[in-house]
Amino acid sequence: MPVNAATARHFMLASMQRGIAAARRVLPLICFLAISAPVLAQCNVHQANAAYARGMKLARQKSWNAARQALREGQRMCPAQKRFPIELAGVAFEQKQYPRAAAWLRKALRLDPADNYANNFAGTVYYLMGNLPAALKYWNRIGKPQIHSLNLDPSLQVRPLILGRAFAFSPAARMTLQQFQTTRARLDGLGIFPTYRVELSPRTNGSFDANFHALERDGFGSSRWAAAVSMLSGLPYETIYPAYYNIAHSAMNFTSLLRWDDQKRRLWVSLSAPLQELPQRRWRVTFDARDENWAIRRSFTGTAPVLGSLNLQKQAATFSLTDYVSGRIRWSTGAQISHRSYRNVQDGAALTPNIVLPGMELKYLLSIAGKPMDMPQRRLTLTTSVHSQTARIWSTPSHVFEKLQGKALLRWFPSPDSNRWEVRQEVRGGGMVGAAPFDELFMLGVDRDNSLWLRGDLGTRDGRKGSAPLGTRYLLANSDVYRRIYGNGLINIQAGPLFDVGRMGAPNASLSTRRWLFDTGMEARITVLGTRIILIWGHDLRTGHNAFFGTAQ
Repeated sequence: MPVNAATARHFMLASMQRGIAAARRVLPLICFLAISAPVLAQCNVHQANAAYARGMKLARQKSWNAARQALREGQRMCPAQKRFPIELAGVAFEQKQYPRAAAWLRKALRLDPADNYANNFAGTVYYLMGNLPAALKYWNRIGKPQIHSLNLDPSLQVRPLILGRAFAFSPAARMTLQQFQTTRARLDGLGIFPTYRVELSPRTNGSFDANFHALERDGFGSSRWAAAVSMLSGLPYETIYPAYYNIAHSAMNFTSLLRWDDQKRRLWVSLSAPLQELPQRRWRVTFDARDENWAIRRSFTGTAPVLGSLNLQKQAATFSLTDYVSGRIRWSTGAQISHRSYRNVQDGAALTPNIVLPGMELKYLLSIAGKPMDMPQRRLTLTTSVHSQTARIWSTPSHVFEKLQGKALLRWFPSPDSNRWEVRQEVRGGGMVGAAPFDELFMLGVDRDNSLWLRGDLGTRDGRKGSAPLGTRYLLANSDVYRRIYGNGLINIQAGPLFDVGRMGAPNASLSTRRWLFDTGMEARITVLGTRIILIWGHDLRTGHNAFFGTAQ
């Protein structure tokens, strides 16, 4: 039968498509064989089988060290076989060396991520180590764990409806890692549980009961002593922190700050609660009033003439709404209206008319925070956030400006089964577009009203603010290593070295030198009944100046 040209082209195109599809299916296998061929070629199956049999026999005799040596010998002969790391994990498990067992199981699961026995084994090991997120990661691969019931501590005062809605997992269903992370984000957002834990208790049928235990802030605090420490911890620097939690058992919290320092008076109050009794959404209203004396200097110590001074009086009211979308992402939006006035202004090289802008200001707030990396088996997390503020100030003339900031925090606990060591690396940056008033400038230095801590530079001198770098653009990196020195449940002490790097860009050289700044030193964190006291010694590597600072959070 004759075939026309169109039909021939159709058959040729179909054949080429089938060939490409077949190549796509075969190519990964060819690549895998090409990569693993040298390893497989080195595997002496006969000797490996003998080593495996010898190791298993010794394990049955509970000769754990000899069994481990035999299995390690077989594992070195055939590193691509998963049976050796699995059995080595079993030997470590029998010796209650859970971190070593977990390491061998991770090696086995890199060879075969779908192995049911290894995933179940890994989940069990991490569960016994107290690392529930890592346990869920591996158990979820095999459809575990099934939750039979959720048991809440009956002594808790918060309404059961609100607390129950904070749990993203349900009884008679499987608990996933994502649900557990979302639950933790909602519980943290309630602001009434300084410490809590979710425990899984196994049942005879293979399912689990989920038990929630927490220390709850109710009223002035979780106890009289805790309330006293929290409120009065700022007395050394003329500050108190009155607070009242869980109003009407609704997770509505009132927190405040009152400072009567002659140079920097401040009143700050905040009221927050779940929106419509939904813990995944929370509203907050804050009011902030300041009366501060500023003296702009190039240093917090030594010879440093005043380059300009003023008295700042500012009042601001803010409303915000936060949505805890999941354990990995949340966003917040809101608005702020404020008014500032400047008195006793002494012009100098640092203060120019384009930054001393009094008047009313309206600001739109937007922030998004996420957790792009979470490795619970390594106890390693990376959190990021972006904050935007778009504002208009009705000065003479009026101005519109934008403040944009970003942050990334890497946090790692090197020990797989304890919090003895903690490593933190935080990088932040920000900038402004447009003319902004003086009180909106960024500051790099330790100060109780500032979060951008360059810990070898104090933000105040003789009680007056203005001795740290000020500007409109900054980059800041904070590196910390903490070691737990003491802990008994009521008091926890951590301390370790720090290293900070920062740079500030400013409209004029009197506000900041625009040079890279390097600080080192030590920081201690003392937690007493839920209140954290921070003590810092910072050393400026450029100038050799030492800074000593303490505050309570």
